[in-house]
Amino acid sequence: MEWVAPSSQNQHLLALARQETQARADASPLSALAATLARAIDCETVVVRLRDPSHQWTSAQYGATGLGCLLEQSIALAAADHVGPLIAPDAARHPLLRDHPLVTSDAKVLSFAGIAAFTDTDDSTLSEAVGVICALSEERREFGPEATALLESMSALMRSLYAQNIALHRHAHNSAALEQDMEGTRRLQRQFRQAERIASIGSWRMAIDDGDLHWSEGVYAIHELPHDANISVADAVNYYAGPDRQKILTAIERAVQTGESYDFEADFIGAKGNAKRVRVAGEVELSDGRPAALVGVIQDISDKHRLMQELEHRATTDSLTGLPNRDKFNDKLADAMRATMENKSPLGVVIIDLDNLRSVNDNAGQAAGDELLCRASAILRGSWLRGSFAARLGGDELVLLLQDDRHIAQLPAVLDRLAAELAAPLDYNGRAVPTGASLGASILHPGGNCSGIELLENADRALNAAKRESEVCFLIAPPINCADCTADCHADRPWAPQAAIMSAQAAVGLAS
Repeated sequence: MEWVAPSSQNQHLLALARQETQARADASPLSALAATLARAIDCETVVVRLRDPSHQWTSAQYGATGLGCLLEQSIALAAADHVGPLIAPDAARHPLLRDHPLVTSDAKVLSFAGIAAFTDTDDSTLSEAVGVICALSEERREFGPEATALLESMSALMRSLYAQNIALHRHAHNSAALEQDMEGTRRLQRQFRQAERIASIGSWRMAIDDGDLHWSEGVYAIHELPHDANISVADAVNYYAGPDRQKILTAIERAVQTGESYDFEADFIGAKGNAKRVRVAGEVELSDGRPAALVGVIQDISDKHRLMQELEHRATTDSLTGLPNRDKFNDKLADAMRATMENKSPLGVVIIDLDNLRSVNDNAGQAAGDELLCRASAILRGSWLRGSFAARLGGDELVLLLQDDRHIAQLPAVLDRLAAELAAPLDYNGRAVPTGASLGASILHPGGNCSGIELLENADRALNAAKRESEVCFLIAPPINCADCTADCHADRPWAPQAAIMSAQAAVGLAS
């Protein structure tokens, strides 16, 4: 059976998608949306499409190649024809997807999750899809409530991006019309102000010869100043926060000297003390072939910035413990290893396994296991470990990144204290629940040469060796590629009187 788009609206969307001319709007927010959804719900491929005011489409994709094929076969249109999240853990059984070529062919899309963004209108029958985001997986995925909430947040963000594009389009159109049709000045100025309010945007002009500055009402509103305020360029620059102040000064100077335009985001503090995120853009205006002024716009993008940060936080944070997840840890580890090479300071990695988590879940219940994980995360974020970075790798496995020289110099004592705190019985509903933990540590010394994966594997070998030794709760692996360094593995602790002190290099092949 040949798959047919569910509605005439989707046939129209598919025809638009086949146009060779794509919208020129910046696709980076769409790419960020695609990457965020892919990482958050663990899907290999995510496609995002957003319509612009000229009815052209901007597209972005994360993961597998073949975006053109995906759009041509129009699997995203199933979500575009559906109000609310379209969740299909088993695409082969879903009535909108089961006959689609990407489901029935060798590509074998097994799971699908998507949502469309519709225009806001008083009459719901007139609303139309202006954006769609969908995730595809070649493996079966179970999408929970968090995935549904995330899709709804992304639908709201796409509506916001579409509304901003509409407002910016009106802003540009009205600006051109003001120059071409002076008879409609009052009407166009009113529309211009409305567009500025809708998009939280304002335009400005600075004469190069005398620095005379002209602002639209939108610029005054963003600065939180009255419309009759007398302000100079030097005064205006002071509203930019921290290093962004010098960044805007440099951009203005370069534009005046070389004619180079600029467009970037910056932190901003209004006159009333409100912190904002703004997008600023400027370019040279020529008169008789010579630079006469700088013209540009400033836009308050605080809401979009906060939403993007929230989406990023959701995608990189473990929802139970509040610790960073594996993806965030991998990014942090890469940064820490670069810092180690540059600063010539050691770096330590400790992998922690909560040995009794499964038995706690079985004997005391899932809630007790969750409380054990939360207690462990609180221990890893204790004030005495300030300067370290803790994360949850998954399941019962946690990790601690040590960058403080004091922690690494006293690593056996640090591990001994950690093991003791993690092994203390869990007080759950007045009942002492037995717990335990095994730890494996690895150190990268200055002069060492390894990748982040090798450093983690070295710590993991130490962890596995510690789990095999009944009297040892932690082991320290020998340093990688550092023959002059030695590391003792200490397992002596007051709550294990039979504990032995062992050499890490003698413990079942820990050397890399």
